[in-house]
Amino acid sequence: MSKKLDVFALKKLLHILIKKGKKQIALNAYLNLLRDLNKSNKRLSAADIFQEAFNNIKPILSIQKVKKSSKVFYLPKIINVEQRTNLSLFWLLKSINARKERTLDLRLQNEFLDCFSGKSLTISKKQAVYDTIKVNRPFLNLLIYK
Repeated sequence: MSKKLDVFALKKLLHILIKKGKKQIALNAYLNLLRDLNKSNKRLSAADIFQEAFNNIKPILSIQKVKKSSKVFYLPKIINVEQRTNLSLFWLLKSINARKERTLDLRLQNEFLDCFSGKSLTISKKQAVYDTIKVNRPFLNLLIYK
């Protein structure tokens, strides 16, 4: 698989995990994630699993609200690479916090493994955005590109 590892996403994930001065807990969870991803799959490295899981949750389109004569339409908007990373990390953090596991290590590991396999809460959030865009497809003529 040897895709280029998204180092920016890894660093951003670490900075998001560091919350309220709990740097050591976040760093341990981060290092345990990489170690456990290596153990979980013998064929792929932790970097490959991380990259594939992260590519599964990255959106290409976002929703833009357009108001036309007291009606609100949700139309697609193409987002750049940095916005994709930020939005996917935001969704990932929300789904990690919503999980029922006791420790941050387990929540982080299980969420990434679910993202890798394609059955995560984060992926369902991405699909919900795409479904909203698909429903409003007939109104694309309202979208004005600048």
